[in-house]
Amino acid sequence: MKEFIRRLRPDHLAGQIALLILAAIILFHLVMTTVNSIGNPDERRPTVEPGEFLASAFWIIDAAAIDERARTLASLNNIAPRFVFSLRDDTSALSPAVSDGADISGLRSHLWDGARIFVATTTKDGSPEDVAVGLRKGGYAVASSSGGRSGIWMRPQRGSRSAGGPSFFVRLVERSALFFILCATILTVWVSSAVVAPLVRLAREAERFPDESVDRSLIDEAGPREVRDLARALNRMQSRIHGMIEARSHALAAISHDLRTIITRIRLRSEFISDDSLKSKMLHDVDLMDSMLYKNLQHLRDARHAPERGLIDLDSVLQTVCDQYIDLGYDVTFRGGQHQIILGSLTEMQRVFSNLVENAVTHAKAVIVTLRQPSPELIQIDVEDDGPGIAAGRKSAVLEPFVRGEPARNMNDHVGFGLGLSIVRSLVEESKGSLELLDREPQGLIARVTLPRAFPKN
Repeated sequence: MKEFIRRLRPDHLAGQIALLILAAIILFHLVMTTVNSIGNPDERRPTVEPGEFLASAFWIIDAAAIDERARTLASLNNIAPRFVFSLRDDTSALSPAVSDGADISGLRSHLWDGARIFVATTTKDGSPEDVAVGLRKGGYAVASSSGGRSGIWMRPQRGSRSAGGPSFFVRLVERSALFFILCATILTVWVSSAVVAPLVRLAREAERFPDESVDRSLIDEAGPREVRDLARALNRMQSRIHGMIEARSHALAAISHDLRTIITRIRLRSEFISDDSLKSKMLHDVDLMDSMLYKNLQHLRDARHAPERGLIDLDSVLQTVCDQYIDLGYDVTFRGGQHQIILGSLTEMQRVFSNLVENAVTHAKAVIVTLRQPSPELIQIDVEDDGPGIAAGRKSAVLEPFVRGEPARNMNDHVGFGLGLSIVRSLVEESKGSLELLDREPQGLIARVTLPRAFPKN
């Protein structure tokens, strides 16, 4: 049952608030209807048409004996406070009723055949002040309005049961339907703009951090008080996170710089080693450590500067990178030549594909770089190698900073801090692209980079 109710509940905050408003208004109308029905029992009584009531009274007076007419009139005056009934011997001050009057026609239809109806002067709206009917036993029964009413006819309320209109509840719904729709629309629009929109904007702004870029902006503290307090708290958290990132970067940069100084001393002292074999091994280890520290410093330095962006011929970048490794003696093949144009940084793209190709040639014998266009809006670059690959459970982990791949991919001298794939993913995402690590058949790894074209083809 709870699961069924949860599925019926709207997922968005604006829908939930609108549903709450609807439920509150419906509950309010139900309570008011109940209270009004209990407190105003007259609303439940059917309203009798004036013509029917007067015709019944005239029938009673006409049927009464002549010596009983006075008592009959007294009884009718007690039960009908809105009318005054009396008897007359003549029709002075009265005139014959016009037969085509709507009110008179309704009264005549309820009387006996040949009944004579007379009326006194009429009011401004055409209703007669007095109505008299000639009795069959002699005399005239006169009905006059009481209580200062304008006219004898008591008009039935619009929508009453006797008039054939809808019930009280239906009338209540009809009167409030338009008002409810108007109020619900206004409240929903207000909730969406004043409450929900700041929360949506806050969620989008929060998705942008933490990052390591220097250019960062604080979240706009706007909206209701609770939203402003949340934005203020996120801004403070953002400042703390950036402070931690800055402290980490400074510490790593300082350590790397100091270690390179020590490495320089070790290199100089290694020159005085007489054993050539030991000297060669020492210098090799020193060069390896220096290369690792250089990559670390380059990563920390580049993360603090935003490069210039422009149009780039991706085929030229890939061909240049592949030629560099071919000149170094590696088996690297490039398949492209379509001159695909993207919007980005030339330095970043060179670094992205240099890291991918370097990672591939480090652990494999043959590397193939393929450029294709899977859709009019996207460009896909696959860097394939025939190395040992990466286990499925490790693919997401190796994209994090300072995480190395499987030992099978690090059994040679080309080890590092584990920054290569992390840098590639960061640079690709800054260019609105994505990086995937896929298995290659029968063995190996495919590093797939997907980037948006600068000018989508139709």
